[in-house]
Amino acid sequence: MEADKNKRALRILHLEDDPLDVELIESELKEHGISCIITPIYTREAFEAAFQEDRVDLIFSDSNLPCFDTLSALKWVREFHPLIPFVFISGNRSPKAKSDALAAGATDFLDKSDLKRLIDSVSVLVKDDPSQKNPTRLPAVGTPVMVQCKEFRCLGYWGNDRKWHAYKDSSELPEVTNWWLP
Repeated sequence: MEADKNKRALRILHLEDDPLDVELIESELKEHGISCIITPIYTREAFEAAFQEDRVDLIFSDSNLPCFDTLSALKWVREFHPLIPFVFISGNRSPKAKSDALAAGATDFLDKSDLKRLIDSVSVLVKDDPSQKNPTRLPAVGTPVMVQCKEFRCLGYWGNDRKWHAYKDSSELPEVTNWWLP
């Protein structure tokens, strides 16, 4: 898939202490036609400053950094920038780490070894074409769509129970205000 030259590059903050992981993920995104500029972040100060300097479209985060509590970063983002997708990309396979991140409001928690799932997730998360928004008609049951809730955005689906659910864990979504196809 070739990148659309007319599209603006996706601005991603990446909380990661391994520069090779940052390069690998950036390379994978670009290989799949996702134009992006990734800024590696190692400290809380740099993280908060990045929001003052430039617009942020998406945040990637390892689950552990030696000098920065990434769950605190997630909570800060949800408080001050609740609509920015925050995706953990980690080698940590602990169910508790994943559960804690999702409970704190993470958009997704992916394994570093599953970059195909990352590409699928990013493709859906950054798709924000107003011409495709259609709040008057519901998607087919079980179809993954971007869902806008009152205070956050995530990948979700319309269930057989006639309720919106988060794609990551099937929990019921609160106050859905819009949806659109990827």
